Amino acid sequence: MPLNSGHLELNPKEIKWEKYKGETVTTKTILRKGKRIHETEFFEDKVNAVPKGNAYIIGNGPSRKDFDLTTLKESGQTYGCNALYRDFMPDFIFSVDAKMTTEMVNAKVGKQTIHYAPSLEVNRKHAKGMIHLIPNNPHFISGNQAIWTATVHGHKNIYLIGFDFQEYGKDQLNNMYQDTENYGERHSDTIFDGWLRQFRQMIKQRPYCNFTVVHDSPPQYLNYLQTGTDLKNTFLMSYKDFNEKVLGRTA
Repeated sequence: MPLNSGHLELNPKEIKWEKYKGETVTTKTILRKGKRIHETEFFEDKVNAVPKGNAYIIGNGPSRKDFDLTTLKESGQTYGCNALYRDFMPDFIFSVDAKMTTEMVNAKVGKQTIHYAPSLEVNRKHAKGMIHLIPNNPHFISGNQAIWTATVHGHKNIYLIGFDFQEYGKDQLNNMYQDTENYGERHSDTIFDGWLRQFRQMIKQRPYCNFTVVHDSPPQYLNYLQTGTDLKNTFLMSYKDFNEKVLGRTA
């Protein structure tokens, strides 16, 4: 089911895809005679990701709690974020929070899969070469960083699983890992405002990519993801249809 147009003031330009080779980042800033001096370093891309099959982006919303994530491996590459590694190790995982990144480094996640984080985390001594730089970092939240990087890798068909874009209320399960280490309580819908703006931005920046949100009872505004011109590249799909039509599995 296509997602229809709505209103948003952002009007980002299309990004032409080209293979990512690396980038120059600031590694240190010092003050010298009242002037800021930036020390930089070129970080070569050592992942050399090649898209295979679909891109499955795994969020940590409770809508996926009854879905078997292991079924995704057969037909594509998996992208996830933060504490997902505790239960399932995706092909690529993301963190942008310092405490969460430290937990993942201590757990040696980067020795088991590709761990992406911002340059600040890559440069910390405890990273020990286990973290890769988020390519052309747009400074999104971790879930959207995963989507962003899948497009940088060259994926054209991208499925979002566990992206609920809503809170379910106080004393309800709002995140698969809420109230665990490095996760706090969340009872406000406003947290999703920024997430939606970032996602809508990517829709316009990558009109050649198809983005499908898998959800059985999505919030109404997910029917209005398109903003301004309808690029016809966003869709909603139930878990039943996703299992049958994408994964080729029946109940």
